Amino acid sequence: MERAVEQLVRQQYLVPRRSVAKLRQLSKLQKVSATEIVRRAIDAYDPLADDRTAQEAAALELLAEVHEQLRKAIRNIDADMAALRLRQSALEDGSVRDRARRDTESWLRRNPRALAGFTQLFAGQRPQPTGARSGEGSARSGGNGARLRALRR
Repeated sequence: MERAVEQLVRQQYLVPRRSVAKLRQLSKLQKVSATEIVRRAIDAYDPLADDRTAQEAAALELLAEVHEQLRKAIRNIDADMAALRLRQSALEDGSVRDRARRDTESWLRRNPRALAGFTQLFAGQRPQPTGARSGEGSARSGGNGARLRALRR
């Protein structure tokens, strides 16, 4: 961009060192003088230009997208809250407890040996090893390990 010398006016401005470094970097990259970079920046900056409507349109588009995402998030939260309310009422009316009891009873009917192991575990009784008489076996046959072995049988 060649300009007549009479159109140019010399001015001095104080700018931070980082701006001077950035100006030098841009000058090298663009292969133009630092003064030309400053001229281009001043020409490009016009807050009252028609670009403002494009910026506003972009901002409104972004705002609409954010609004839609928030609405989706709120719908998901509402659905999750409804599901939590259903679970809470099921806990309060006892239906969850009843279903758990029925499922447990059904499982125990299919696994009767496990019931004996549970009985021994929670009653604090030491399980008798298979084929052993009372009083036989090692001193360490009781305890948690033996209880767990009884559950596995």
